[in-house]
Amino acid sequence: MFNGILPEIIISIAALFFFVCALFDYKKIFPWAVGFGVAATLANLVSLHEQHSFFHGAFMVDGFSRFFSFLICASFLLACVIAGRLRQTDQEKIGEFFFFVAIGTLGLLIVTGATELLTLFIGLEISSYPLFIVASYRKGLGFQFESVAKYMVFGAVSMAFMLYGITYMYGAFGSTFFADIIPAIPNHLDDPMAILGVILFMAGLLYKLAAFPFHFWAPDVYAGAAVEVVAFIAALPKLAAVALLVRVSSMFMGMDGLVPVLTILSILSMTLGNLMALAQNELKRLLAYSAVSHAGYIMLGLLAPGEGGLQAALFYGAVYALMTLAAFLIAIEVAGDEHDIPLENLRGLWKRSPSLAIMLAVTFISLAGLPPMAGFTGKLFLIMSVWKAGYFWPVLAAVLNTLLGSFYYLRVIKISLVGGKEEEEPLVVPVYIRPLAVVLGLLILFLGLMPGSLLNLAGAAIASL
Repeated sequence: MFNGILPEIIISIAALFFFVCALFDYKKIFPWAVGFGVAATLANLVSLHEQHSFFHGAFMVDGFSRFFSFLICASFLLACVIAGRLRQTDQEKIGEFFFFVAIGTLGLLIVTGATELLTLFIGLEISSYPLFIVASYRKGLGFQFESVAKYMVFGAVSMAFMLYGITYMYGAFGSTFFADIIPAIPNHLDDPMAILGVILFMAGLLYKLAAFPFHFWAPDVYAGAAVEVVAFIAALPKLAAVALLVRVSSMFMGMDGLVPVLTILSILSMTLGNLMALAQNELKRLLAYSAVSHAGYIMLGLLAPGEGGLQAALFYGAVYALMTLAAFLIAIEVAGDEHDIPLENLRGLWKRSPSLAIMLAVTFISLAGLPPMAGFTGKLFLIMSVWKAGYFWPVLAAVLNTLLGSFYYLRVIKISLVGGKEEEEPLVVPVYIRPLAVVLGLLILFLGLMPGSLLNLAGAAIASL
């Protein structure tokens, strides 16, 4: 029975271990972090076919939760590798850093398996506060405090929205379990309390996804926090947000009036994110606005649940996490000890580190949604599912935004491949970075050319709901 929650147990043990390391000022934590990440990722394979409920049905281990648990644990592992030497974070806080990151990861694992509103809220709280803290772990003083304040304020407001929504939903439906709420929605379409509860609940989810109009925190937090912290913030919570949106999608799709709202928010997220990214000259801010646009693409899948849209959303969420972590792997090596990463710092990267330059090209071609990379395949599945569902304007917006986004992604690639000094000093990177870059680049290409395996896993996850 406990095989079903083996990943959660391993991450909990990791958090306790890092806590003890912080107490006794033990610094050689990086190999342990990688080891715990590998163990938690592999543990999901043991529990892949487990089907158990815990805490009187409030937490469910099924194919859906294990799919996202695997992705989150694998992303935790990659993010730990990216964090590595904590180049932009105070080394004195390395134990605390990994402790808070492990606790945040545990909270996200709870979110993916939650089948009840209060369990879900507890998971979100556990995942949020540690990230608020590590967002301030940056060498030097100044700007990070402004960014952390914005992160905490927006986070607190979104949690308040969600808690109010949960309160209203409990008052309207008399239960906090999704299995009781979702079938009852058609009978409450004229109930203001139920409608308001669902809207407030959805607002909290959109904050986690950094979708319009709850995206304002992302650019400042991405720019103000250390790169290794942003790698966690950019990838792991997004996976949990996708899991939650898909699990409760029938909740707000059952309310016809909310479908146009979701459509408009999806289009605005794509468009605003891309337009703002066009004006950026700093890599982390560019990736922040890029995240807003990708949230819009993921939301497209919710419009076509019967046409493979949810399956496509899962596929794209997984691919987005992979692309994001690959991008921040490059970012931290280029940044070094510098907090800001002007795009000009990428100039001549091809001469300094050909392997990283090639990986950057692969990653940003995929983020742009151009063939033959995984990002193209994911967007294609999303657009096809929405087209089959009969939505013309979202499809047109997605295609136009893909073209629009290509401008700034290809601009970054151009800067990295051309220019630079005649005699560039080679970029010194840890020995494990280059092979990891090759593996991630090949994985992005593989999922673009042969998406069947991941798509089938996503389909099986949806079928288990």
